[in-house]
Amino acid sequence: MLHVHTIGRIGKDCQVITGTHGSFIAFDIAVEDYAHGNSVTTWVRVRSKRENHIRLSEYLTKGRLLLIEGTLSASLWKDKDENCQIQLSITADTLEFINTGKREGATSDTGNATDAAEGVSDPPADAPQDDKDDLPF
Repeated sequence: MLHVHTIGRIGKDCQVITGTHGSFIAFDIAVEDYAHGNSVTTWVRVRSKRENHIRLSEYLTKGRLLLIEGTLSASLWKDKDENCQIQLSITADTLEFINTGKREGATSDTGNATDAAEGVSDPPADAPQDDKDDLPF
């Protein structure tokens, strides 16, 4: 079992899926990796059956930045050209929102706005939204 912590942006709004074994949430995140001056995006599927995560589903929208902790698994599948692909999945234990909005009046020594990166368990109703023009997808 691999326990991981990763940060990524949600690719599509979260779905709540109800089946015979109960409800769960499902969404995909884009995780950016930078190596040797190149950026590589890896898509990871996230699932959770935790009740508090299901209640947060309305806030899990496209572009939101999240810190996810959970158990990593991988599976192989074949695409339409019969090429083997790998699907990474995380069964989430913890979901934390990362606020990337600037705070009013906050500036650095150079006069540029500073980014606040703090995790909160439940976003307040008046929380600043992420800038949709700054999305990697």
